[in-house]
Amino acid sequence: MMRRWARSSRLAALALAGVMQFGVLGTASAQEVHQALNVWFDVLFDENGQVTDIKPIDEASQSAAFWRQMTARLQKARIQPRQEEGRNASFRTGVQLFLNVDKEKSTVAIGSMQMVPIPTKLYFAAYPKDAAENAGWEGELKMICRVGTDGTCVQATVEMPAGMPESVRRFGRASMEQWRFKPQEVNGKPVEGEYVHLMRLKTTDDLPVDFREPRKL
Repeated sequence: MMRRWARSSRLAALALAGVMQFGVLGTASAQEVHQALNVWFDVLFDENGQVTDIKPIDEASQSAAFWRQMTARLQKARIQPRQEEGRNASFRTGVQLFLNVDKEKSTVAIGSMQMVPIPTKLYFAAYPKDAAENAGWEGELKMICRVGTDGTCVQATVEMPAGMPESVRRFGRASMEQWRFKPQEVNGKPVEGEYVHLMRLKTTDDLPVDFREPRKL
C-alpha cells in the first residue's frame, strides 16, 4: 500500500550553502565561540517551486538583521514542485535550518536544512524509572511522528540502539503522541507529513566501583 504522507525532504538549493556575516547575533546565541543553532521558517513555494512567502518563527529570538539575511538566502531556494492530480501545486511547509555559528568572527554557516511540519506544542513524558536507575549508559532515540491533517501525531514510532530498556521506547512514543503541529499544505489544503526528533539520553554513572575480589567477599 502506498504511503500517503511525504517523508522529510531536504531543500535542493545549493545556493543556500555558505557563510553569512553578522555584526551582532541575537539573544539565542550561545556564549561559546562555536555553537550549533537551528531556526524555523514558515515558507510557501509556488507551482514552479519558487519561494513566494517567508515568515520567521520566533522572531524575538534573533535580531532583525539576522532574519533579513536569512530570509534573503531562503528566497533563493528552489524545490521540485509538488503535484496534485498530475499538475504542479503550491506547497506550504516548515523549513528548519541547522546553522553553525562562529561567534568570534560573527559568522553563520548553513549546515543543513529540512522541510517538515512545524511543531506548535512539545511534550515529554516522565522519564522511565528503570532507565534512570540503570547508571552509566547513553544512546540516541529517534522519535518519528506521522503528522495528520489535523496537526496531531497519528502514529508515533521509536528507533533506538539495542540494549536500551524497552521503557525508553514507550517514553518516546508517549511523548511524541502529545506533540502538535501546523501541517504542511498542498494548494492550501493540509496534507500528512513526517517529523523526526532525535534525542540523546544519558544516565550518570555515579555508582561506587568495588575492586574487591569476589572470592574474598
